[in-house]
Amino acid sequence: MSQQSQGLLLRLEEHLRERRFFKAHQKILVACSGGPDSVALFHLLRSLAAEHFWELGLVHFNHQLRSGDAQKDERFVKGLARKCGVPFFRGTGSVKRQAKKTKASIEEAARQMRYDFFLRTARKEKFKTVVLAHTRDDQAETVLMRVLQGTGLRGLQGIREKFTKGRVTWVRPLLTFTKKELLAHLSRERIPFRLDKSNDSSEFVRNRIRRELIPGLQRDFNPRVIEALSRIPAIVAGESALVAELEERGWKKTLKKVRGKKIELRRPVFLKFPPALQFRIVEKALKKLDKQSGLSFEAWERVRQGLGRSRYRCSLPKDIDFTLTSKNVTIYKKR
Repeated sequence: MSQQSQGLLLRLEEHLRERRFFKAHQKILVACSGGPDSVALFHLLRSLAAEHFWELGLVHFNHQLRSGDAQKDERFVKGLARKCGVPFFRGTGSVKRQAKKTKASIEEAARQMRYDFFLRTARKEKFKTVVLAHTRDDQAETVLMRVLQGTGLRGLQGIREKFTKGRVTWVRPLLTFTKKELLAHLSRERIPFRLDKSNDSSEFVRNRIRRELIPGLQRDFNPRVIEALSRIPAIVAGESALVAELEERGWKKTLKKVRGKKIELRRPVFLKFPPALQFRIVEKALKKLDKQSGLSFEAWERVRQGLGRSRYRCSLPKDIDFTLTSKNVTIYKKR
């Protein structure tokens, strides 16, 4: 391994040690599309695996979106697993059909199907950790995309470095590394990878941000805009944790009862809270009724405008109604 690549590996090892992502003798499932980021991540972890007694596995999901290319990606990852002597787990599904069925975007449907398969595989094969190859560039793109959508503090947290879902830990150890660094590493070590042509398509918002907006910002405003944007989640993390703690306290004080798909809150207590906390409590209720739900700024404005009335009712997305009576705030799912 070249001196530069050795330096990259040492940086990653130090980062993993500092964050305490993995333990010795741990089973780690690496999500791999065949693209440069996930291939680089797998090879870097493999270089550290023997020293830490990690047991690696590769998991790949075929979205059936790019006909022959999707099959080639799958064969590439399967071949990588066979060459390196690690188990390979493959999943597939029609993202277009799922997007139509759930009325979601192609990107959202693909993400949901992919993550669901990763989770099922991790549980079935006894992997406690799934590793994802998001980079500093991905973090910057996510923050910028959410700013353009009009996000709040929670959206500015960007991509989480570590979280738990379904009793499985999900880790993104490359968020402090750039795509440029990873591509240079692959080139130096002559490591092959696949390129997803859909990343060049202007159909997806993220692609346009990556290919048009960020280069323009780098050229005309700040050549280090990726670094600047990717710092924002770390800056807001402390404030967001404090607000989350206030939200939990407020929820416990205001919750009256939960019955099926109906949540009742104590109106007098709820109305004493500042608007920012009211927003969080209503959104928490929506998420409990439907995980795919959420509270947009426009929907919150409809709710907020009625809070001064003695009685009020408005409809929210996902067939959820918000009603206000003299004593209660009731949020329920109609279907």
